[in-house]
Amino acid sequence: MVSEKNRLRVLDKADLEAIHGASLEVLRNVGVFIDSEKTLDLLSGNGFEVDRRTKIVKMPESLVSEAVKSAAKNFRWHGRSERHSFDFVDGITKFGPGAQCLYYSDPYTEQVRSATLEDGIRVCRLLDGLDSSSLGYLPVYPSDVPPTAMNAVLWAAQLIHSSKPAYGGSGDDEQFEMMLRLVDILYGDRELLRKKALFVGFIDPISPLAHDPWMLQILLRYSEWNLPVFVVSMALAGGTAPASLAGLLVQQNAEIMSSIAIAKCVSKTPKIVYGSVSCPLDMRSGISATGAPEFSLLGVGAVQMAKFYGLPSDVGVQSDSKSVDAQNSYEKTQAALMASLSGADMADLFLGSSEAFNVCSPVQLMIDDEIVSNVRRIAQGIEVNEETLSVDVIAKTGPLGNFLKHPRTLSQFKREHSQAKLSDRSTRQQWLASGAKDTNKRAKERMDDLLKSHAPDPLEPEMMKGLDALLKEHTKDYGVCDLEKMGH
Repeated sequence: MVSEKNRLRVLDKADLEAIHGASLEVLRNVGVFIDSEKTLDLLSGNGFEVDRRTKIVKMPESLVSEAVKSAAKNFRWHGRSERHSFDFVDGITKFGPGAQCLYYSDPYTEQVRSATLEDGIRVCRLLDGLDSSSLGYLPVYPSDVPPTAMNAVLWAAQLIHSSKPAYGGSGDDEQFEMMLRLVDILYGDRELLRKKALFVGFIDPISPLAHDPWMLQILLRYSEWNLPVFVVSMALAGGTAPASLAGLLVQQNAEIMSSIAIAKCVSKTPKIVYGSVSCPLDMRSGISATGAPEFSLLGVGAVQMAKFYGLPSDVGVQSDSKSVDAQNSYEKTQAALMASLSGADMADLFLGSSEAFNVCSPVQLMIDDEIVSNVRRIAQGIEVNEETLSVDVIAKTGPLGNFLKHPRTLSQFKREHSQAKLSDRSTRQQWLASGAKDTNKRAKERMDDLLKSHAPDPLEPEMMKGLDALLKEHTKDYGVCDLEKMGH
């Protein structure tokens, strides 16, 4: 937990107000492109200036400000097991994995290949067993699952192998109905979802200043059901947004505020998470630079804007590295540390992923877990009080004394000192004697140990039967018994 006094900032109050004012000017004079007749009807009926020919909607300051003020300041995300549920705003940065990575870095062959269902289940089980991850789902797009069965299989697999919170699906009728049926299986009554958010939505506006029908459907459907929605801008500085970081923050802010205004049309109190994975466009390669320092600067700026409005925040933590290496670790450490010190509520699209969210590696996941442990300890800072000042301990030990013998040393050590789970802190002689294992080797061993020792909270038999029936409607290739055996 980072105190207000020690919080990392890249913008002062005048900067925040300037970005806010400029964003309102953009929404008022430039507007946003809305590619959905239903949404255009909603906005027109709620007083917004709608041009049906161009599909541009201009948004008055009064309506935007009213919508942002009405947005919920905090809400709860529930896991299958209530012990994993959390409030978005609780003073702690919650970390999560990447999402739907196409490729998988095999820990045994060290080859990068298309991800499979078993790969995703293996990572899901690891996420469920790691304290560093607040979320649990399959963070890959499995190439061996037919598209017609994809949603049913992924949902069933993540519910079997993790009891932590997870994202929902799209807002189209078929997928949303499937999600409601899952809620019926788990809660017994889908209407309880309105009060107990088991699944949340995730959208990203199209930069610059546009909303596509698919994302709008998610935003509106989830908001109608009183469910939280992550609105995460993915603008590229110099490509789909101004090259200046301040200009990008203005455009990003306008995109997110317009999303809140749209959600307000169907919800009295929209539950919006203000998110950013915006980054610079690398002018030499033409790709996004998610490991660049500007990525982290934009993330901190987004957290500050979220706090300016009193909204929960989410930022990305990522690397451009193509392998499990030093670059992967130092870029992620930089981003995770800045996210935590700025007071981000969520730092997602992080654990186990790299190459700008495209590759998932269980070995990197073990390393990222260590990064999170270190970042959390740094964010806690130094506690200063009469006990920790230790004047009486110093006096009793005296000059040339040994603090190892003092009875308070052990309790203070346990309370204030981090314990490495992966890093090597032995002597060279000890390290050589134990096999001279590098970080990757130790990470693989810890991965194997965790897969053997951790068991997710089991689903009740009736829930398993319900999942199995749902699966059989969509595929003949998988049943709950098949999914349960995978990933060990």
